[in-house]
Amino acid sequence: ALGSPLDRPNITIIHIAGTNGKGSVALKVAKSLEQVADNTVGLFISPHVSSFRERMQVNSGLVTEEEIEDRLPRVFAACEEESIPATFFEVTAAMAFLHFAESGCNVIVLETGLGGRLDATNIVKEPAVSVITSIGLEHTRILGDTVEKIALEKGGIIKKDRPVLVGPNVPLDVLRQCAKDKESGTFYTVEDVLGRDKEPVEDSVDDGELFDYDAENTRIAEAALEIVRQQKRPGLHIPTAADIEKGTSVRPPCRFEHVEARDESSGEAVQVVLDVAHNPDAMTQLVAKLEKTYPGRRKRIVCGFSSDKDLTACGRALLSTVGEDPGCIHLVEAAHPRAAKLEDMLEAEPRLRGCNFDETDRSITAQVKSGLRLAAESDELLVVCGSVFLMAESREALGFDEPRDSDYIAEVAGANLRHGQENFADTDPEKKD
Repeated sequence: ALGSPLDRPNITIIHIAGTNGKGSVALKVAKSLEQVADNTVGLFISPHVSSFRERMQVNSGLVTEEEIEDRLPRVFAACEEESIPATFFEVTAAMAFLHFAESGCNVIVLETGLGGRLDATNIVKEPAVSVITSIGLEHTRILGDTVEKIALEKGGIIKKDRPVLVGPNVPLDVLRQCAKDKESGTFYTVEDVLGRDKEPVEDSVDDGELFDYDAENTRIAEAALEIVRQQKRPGLHIPTAADIEKGTSVRPPCRFEHVEARDESSGEAVQVVLDVAHNPDAMTQLVAKLEKTYPGRRKRIVCGFSSDKDLTACGRALLSTVGEDPGCIHLVEAAHPRAAKLEDMLEAEPRLRGCNFDETDRSITAQVKSGLRLAAESDELLVVCGSVFLMAESREALGFDEPRDSDYIAEVAGANLRHGQENFADTDPEKKD
C-alpha cells in the first residue's frame, strides 16, 4: 500500500533476529556504519525504553515529533484504504520504512520484533545478510515449545540466494537445514567469517562458567559487516577497522548499564545496574555477571516481568542473586497489559512472598525509591532488571532526564498508559515483545 519503499537496489538492508542479542547486534552494526560520513543509516529497534521515537533512528537521530505527525496518518490512511487490520508493530514498521526511504537512507538495519517468519520486518525481499544471533525458549505459546521450533520461526528471515549468519548459541543443524530448504546463499557461522577468537571470552554460564555476551554480540556484528563488505554493494561505504572497533564498543541502554543515583532522603550515592534480563537464560547470565563483577557485594533487586515468561525460573534466579534472602527483592508490576501480576509472580515462586511489594501501590517508582533508600542505608548495589516495560519509569525515578513522548504520540503509542509500549491498532498484545 505504501509502494515498497525499501525495495530499491541502492539500499543495503541487514536483517537481524534472535532470542537474545539482536538489539545489541543491530545497534553495533548501525553505529559502525555511521562512522562513515557518506552513509545515511536507518536503525529500527524495539521495544523502546523511554520514548517511542527511539524505535526509528537515522544516524542516531530519533525520528522527530513532526515526522511522526506527517508519516503516521499516511500509514493509517493506507491501512484504511486497503482494509488492512494492522497491528501496532506492523504500523510502526511501515512508518519506519517510509521514514527511512524519505530520509534518503542508503543502509538500513532492521531488528525483528517477535520470531521472524511472520514478523512485519520480514517483508524485505533481498537483505544483504540475514543474521540470527541466538535461540532460546521464549514466547513458547506463539513460537513453539522447543528450541528447534523457535529456531525455524527465527529462520523465517532467511531468503533465497541471500547469505545467512548465525551466532554460536543456536541449533546449528536445524538452521543449516532451514537455510538449505529456503535455498539461501552461503551459510556462515561467526568462526567461518572471523576465525576462532584469539582471546577466548571469559564469562559462559555453561558448566558454571560465565560468558561475556557483549563480546559475543560484538563478534556477530563484526562478522555481519565483513559479509556485507565482501559484496561491494553499490552506494555503501564500508567502515574501517577503527570505525568498527568504535561502533561495536557501544551497548544499548539497560544492558548491564552502570549508573549512579542518589537517595532523596539521605543524599547518599548508590551504584545502580540496569538490565533488561527478561527470560530465564538472560536472568541466569545476569546473576553470573553480577557475581563476577561485584563478588561478595550485597545486592538489592527491583524486578518485574512480562506475563508470558517462565516466572518460576526467573524467581529462582532472583533469589540466587541475593543469597536466598527475599527481603532484598522488590517486586513491581508495570502499568502494561502484558505485565505479570504480583499474584502470578508470588504463586510461581512462593518464596518471594517474603520480598518487598505493595498490593495497594504497585508502582515501579515506589519500589525503586524504597530500594534506593535501603541500598543507601546498607551500602548495597541496586539492580533494576526484568521487562523493558519497567525501564522508563525506573529511569525517571532514578533521576534520568530523557526524551518523553508528546501527548499525541502517547495517545497512539501508549493507549493513555504513562509508560505504555505496545498498543495502537493492536488487538493482540501477545504479538510483540
